Amino acid sequence: MHKEAAKFTKAFKERLDAATDEKVRIVIKEQYKDAFDILSDCENAGLIPGIIGPPGIGKTLLLRAYAEKSRREFHWVTGDEGVRPSHLIGSFNPALVLDKGFSLDSFEPGTLLKSMVLGGVFGLNEANRLPEYVQNSLLEPFEELSVNVQRLGRVKASDGFFPVLTLNPEEMAGAHRLSEALRDRIRVWIRLGYPRKETEMEIVRVNCPEYTISDDTLEKIYSLVSSTRMTTDIEIPASIRAGISVARLAAEMTKRQKEKSTSHQTLSKAASYVLSGALRFRPGIDPQPAVDALIRRSLGTGRKA
Repeated sequence: MHKEAAKFTKAFKERLDAATDEKVRIVIKEQYKDAFDILSDCENAGLIPGIIGPPGIGKTLLLRAYAEKSRREFHWVTGDEGVRPSHLIGSFNPALVLDKGFSLDSFEPGTLLKSMVLGGVFGLNEANRLPEYVQNSLLEPFEELSVNVQRLGRVKASDGFFPVLTLNPEEMAGAHRLSEALRDRIRVWIRLGYPRKETEMEIVRVNCPEYTISDDTLEKIYSLVSSTRMTTDIEIPASIRAGISVARLAAEMTKRQKEKSTSHQTLSKAASYVLSGALRFRPGIDPQPAVDALIRRSLGTGRKA
């Protein structure tokens, strides 16, 4: 048992180092360059920004890159109905309280508090999916840059603390409105959409460094994923992440099958495996036949069994 624990500890530390050394793969140009610059302006001006855009276009990645450039830690939480204020601020460990009382030693800090104390970039993803009472627990940290931790006192944020919200458009399924109180604390709104064709193709290529992907294949992948954004039958279309997944899977299938280049059949199969779960269709539409039809229209060939 001791050997297994030691083995895990060694491997865990190695993976920590690997994560620290990992560089963000991102294309900073056009709308992303503008957003990057506005983030810097907001921080210097003492303003909290919100980034609005559809899923999978790189909102969180942009914040990671911003933290990396400024050599700060990046902490983030994704909002949903299960998030509680304790996940953001922290809570006392009952077992430790019995031994040490209500002290800092028995307190387990939440992600927001860690970022405030360490002076990191804090990303609250999909903030408009949080229950309103959880949104309201952010008012003091965002307005006063401080937070009252029960039994421990009021904590003032470090100078390097920079909170940013990211939100899905309100018209998307699962999105709610921000509370008026929290919306009032967000002083700048940065809107991101799907990038231009050439930029999106470049993003896909940057995220497939192990593979050689032809311009023709990238064109076909872009044509396919962009077509999902123009039909009313699809509630949630293909994101840039979906395009990257299609490219990587198709490249690996091509390699395994020892093809000189990615065939229509291989690309269609890869696209079918990815899009069958990446797309959300309107109620009443059978996803797999709809995906197959979409692929046939876009690529000229369908999925074979």
